[in-house]
Amino acid sequence: MATVTRIEIRPADAAERDRIQAIWDEAGLGRTAPDEWDALMSGDTAVVLVAVDDQDIVGTAIAAFDGWRAYIYHVAVAGTHRRKGIGHQLMDAAEQYLLSTGARHVFVMVNDENTEALALVGATGYIPEGEIVLTKRLATRFA
Repeated sequence: MATVTRIEIRPADAAERDRIQAIWDEAGLGRTAPDEWDALMSGDTAVVLVAVDDQDIVGTAIAAFDGWRAYIYHVAVAGTHRRKGIGHQLMDAAEQYLLSTGARHVFVMVNDENTEALALVGATGYIPEGEIVLTKRLATRFA
């Protein structure tokens, strides 16, 4: 982490989807389907946080808590703003949000090939627990 840049971190607005998706695309996080975005923005169990520098969205994180387990994922910073401490600020803001919801233990989801993200979460105190996460998209099955 070379320089620390102070930015505003706030909840995303639903209309900012394209700007957020562009950061996720750049970070290799894949596309988010419209129904997934709608669920994120309309539910009361998650928040999409954005890091804003001037008027530009330069980073994102999702924090979710279902009353039992808390998760942080889709932490991404625009390439032009990496190595400035923004990822750390997003992690901290996500943790603070989760604490405010009553969460006391958090899981961070990172692709095992994403070495930059693994370095970030390691530097913020997370350790591997040895679990394997499996996934299945239900919407296509029941649509």
